[in-house]
Amino acid sequence: MRLLIKIFCTASLTMVLVGCGTLYKLDVTAYSNPNHDLDKTYVILSGDPELNVGSPEFQQYATQVERAIAAKGYRRVSGEDLSSAALGVYVTAAVSDAGKRYHTVSTGVYESPRGEEISGVVVAKGTTSNPNPSGGINQVRTPVPEQLTGYEEKSFATVVYTKHLNLVAIDLQQYISDIEAVGRNDAVPKEIWSVDIETTGKPSDLDEVLPVMLAAGQDYVADSTDDVVHVKMSAADRRIDAIRGN
Repeated sequence: MRLLIKIFCTASLTMVLVGCGTLYKLDVTAYSNPNHDLDKTYVILSGDPELNVGSPEFQQYATQVERAIAAKGYRRVSGEDLSSAALGVYVTAAVSDAGKRYHTVSTGVYESPRGEEISGVVVAKGTTSNPNPSGGINQVRTPVPEQLTGYEEKSFATVVYTKHLNLVAIDLQQYISDIEAVGRNDAVPKEIWSVDIETTGKPSDLDEVLPVMLAAGQDYVADSTDDVVHVKMSAADRRIDAIRGN
């Protein structure tokens, strides 16, 4: 009967991930209106009617957004006096219901045939196990090295969640003026720039992933992308700690 030894590729992969920390994959798109001369003062507003600007959750998001876009020279002002800000930055964050991601892992199968051995000889003088003082010849048999005989595939699914973050900066003073002139329902805010970030993975807690998303998107604030930019980011990235305030 043959002895089969299975070596799983996922074992070494797991060790790499543990050593490096979680690796996030994110999709970023951005837009910037080149025809504006507004300064970089802003207030943070909620883009979600269910997320009250006075809630602790929103305040945490707002503080992290402030840290992220400060690297681009933006300065947050008090939301109590809207006349002192050129921009209104709307924040919308959401997480999807649980979904599944399917994976296939290839498994290397190694085979060591029983009964196949390599023979050799060893010349040895008298020892405890070979008391012949004049020396003698001992025959040694060693197993044939295991050989890769094929691959097996194993499929499995993991539970994942899609997280989405959207930042939209508008001309705040123009919007306020339009509301006074035509009413809130008819006033259309002028978009100055926007950044959209999305990632799918295991964490379902926005509090955990939001700083990662902001770190991935901060270079694209007030910039434009022609297409979706795929960003890979380690959980150990220092920019994430800076946005968390660590």
